[in-house]
Amino acid sequence: MKFANVYMVIFILALLSLGGCSDNSQTNLAGNVIAEKTNSSDKVLVYFFYGEGCPHCTSQKPYLNEWAEKYPELEIRSFETWSNKENAALFQEVAEAYGIQARGVPTTFIGEKNWVGFSSSRAPEIENYIKSCIENSCESPLDELE
Repeated sequence: MKFANVYMVIFILALLSLGGCSDNSQTNLAGNVIAEKTNSSDKVLVYFFYGEGCPHCTSQKPYLNEWAEKYPELEIRSFETWSNKENAALFQEVAEAYGIQARGVPTTFIGEKNWVGFSSSRAPEIENYIKSCIENSCESPLDELE
């Protein structure tokens, strides 16, 4: 099983490098460049799993964009799971690492926490955790896969 986890981490990193920006720029969910990356290890990583056409996912995206612009230390990685089998498999693997079931979108992973579903009333909680991670450092969601 340990070999399978190592293989999955390698797969995930390869997948991220394919979908990432090779010019060291960070983009928002619309694909617009919003900040230059310095060192990814200095970033607070957000893993956002969503489904295209999901109304709750759509309502979370403006908050993610706002936070990415407000906090340059934040890096958001988005994965559409309904039509992308690789992203769905990644969602399953990350959820298992966090001890939850990949049961619905949107699901957001930051540091050691995760949120399933979204409403505007949940936004302050997520933003406060982001601020805490910026101030105190949080481990990456990928760290949970080791």
